[in-house]
Amino acid sequence: MYPGVQVDRERVDVLNLLSNVLPAVRIALGIMLFSSISAMLHAASFTVQSEPAKEEFSITEQQAIALFYQRNLGLIAASLNIDNARAREIIAAAIPNPVFSFTVHELAPKAFAPESRHLAIPAYLPQIQQLIETAGKRRLRIESSELATEAVNFDVQDVARVLTNTVRRSFYNLLLAQKTIKVARDNLEHYREILRVNEIRLKVGDVAEMDFVRIEVESLKVQSDQDQARAALDQARAELLLLLGWPENSVEINAVETWPQATPEIALATQDQLVERALERRPDMRAARVRIAQARKVLTLAQRQVIPDVTISAFYDQDQGNQFPRTGGVGISIPIPLFYQQKGEISQARVGLTSSELALRQAEYDVRAEVMKASAAWQSADAIARRFETYVVKKIEALRKAQEIAYQKGAVGVLDLIDAERSYRTIMLDYYAALANRSKAWADLLMAYGEETGNSHRNSSDRDDWRYARPQRVNPGK
Repeated sequence: MYPGVQVDRERVDVLNLLSNVLPAVRIALGIMLFSSISAMLHAASFTVQSEPAKEEFSITEQQAIALFYQRNLGLIAASLNIDNARAREIIAAAIPNPVFSFTVHELAPKAFAPESRHLAIPAYLPQIQQLIETAGKRRLRIESSELATEAVNFDVQDVARVLTNTVRRSFYNLLLAQKTIKVARDNLEHYREILRVNEIRLKVGDVAEMDFVRIEVESLKVQSDQDQARAALDQARAELLLLLGWPENSVEINAVETWPQATPEIALATQDQLVERALERRPDMRAARVRIAQARKVLTLAQRQVIPDVTISAFYDQDQGNQFPRTGGVGISIPIPLFYQQKGEISQARVGLTSSELALRQAEYDVRAEVMKASAAWQSADAIARRFETYVVKKIEALRKAQEIAYQKGAVGVLDLIDAERSYRTIMLDYYAALANRSKAWADLLMAYGEETGNSHRNSSDRDDWRYARPQRVNPGK
């Protein structure tokens, strides 16, 4: 047999073997590929199912304030001053405890000798003393401490008044951020629609490529504006949540899109009427008046300190060496104000009274200035917002629509369309900023006016009960 024939036969055998093996290999590879794809799809479906949809929560302004009253650490710390003042009331009302003493006297060295132990018996003298305060000093201390507690209550209400304004302004900042990102999203969707239409027109040669590029570049700018608006929204959420003590399930918290309505009683009042009411009802003014009354009590107490207190005592004496081995007695002691008559304390109390009166006068000046500034700011912000609501918003929407129609008909160029879109975005942002400024000015006016904050001094047992202020659940699909 020739060598060439031998090689050809070996090649034929190899080809026959491969033809028999390849189908099995193909089947095995197909099974492995199908298994891999199935596993990947199963893992993807498991991943999708294991990630729950994020839930958003919507909260009203009043719910935010209620949460603030119950969870803000600064306000809770301020309310602890009330507990401290009540503890001082207990201290002021305390009656001095009696003093008991026990004395062993007539001790001599020979008393311990065996031959004289039955003769030298020591004497025993138990004694009790009680201090009696005179001239109504204890009553004055009690009244002074009660007035101090009342002033601290007003102080806590004043802290709540100021911090409530901070919560309101933070709430309006969140609402403004929501409106801003809403405008950005609407503007971006609008540009995407314009791009879609002009892309079709570009393919058929109905629009210049340069005009299409301009629209595309402008859409990228709008997308950047949306990213900035989203960052501002997250910052506004964090600011509000910090004031509310980070309640549960609140990372995606949203503000209910309702701007505050002005109360006619306040909005229609004159500045003089607002100032008069604020001077009467604001907690800082009431605290200043109470502290004047407390300073008068302190001055009266200092003057009464000149009258000495009396200490009475009683004792029992058992002395076997006396003719009467068992005796008793009573005593009285009174300090004589010969060298010092409490002049320093009286002068100090007078200075405290004068300081309290000056503080009241300064507080009155501050209230007048705050009310006048807040009223003027509110009137200006309200006029600007009303102007937007009445004239500007409707006209800018009509202008935007007209420019779009004109561009579609070829009456205006792409630059006019872009300018109209920019003007619409700017005006809408200015409009929402005007609404936010009016809301903040209204909050400042409420703070200057001294709006009642009924929940500002809740009992400690109520601080954890905030079920009535839970945020409302919102369907994310809506």
